[in-house]
Amino acid sequence: MTVLTVYEMDYDGVNVAAAYVAAAVGQIAPSTGREFIHIKNASGGAITCTLSLNDYAGIAVDDVVITVGATTGEQMAGPFSPAHFNATTDGVALTWSATASVTVGVFRLP
Repeated sequence: MTVLTVYEMDYDGVNVAAAYVAAAVGQIAPSTGREFIHIKNASGGAITCTLSLNDYAGIAVDDVVITVGATTGEQMAGPFSPAHFNATTDGVALTWSATASVTVGVFRLP
């Protein structure tokens, strides 16, 4: 699993130039409860990003599915509660319906 780099935000924005990375199998978005993801889709078709939720008191709950439109689609989601979203000790597992021409960035709120 690849843990994505988190870009720290300040009250006046991101302090460094954020580098979005290509969507890929096995990505983890770190989550302390202050992070969100920004997905950009430049492909010709809509894509989905699935965030797996942890079971609650032994009861399975539905995953969160984010749909991002085609060509110039963008979507932000989060922040993610570690108790509900951290499928691994590293953070939130991201599963993509397609990865071609899709990029993602992870940002931490102040």
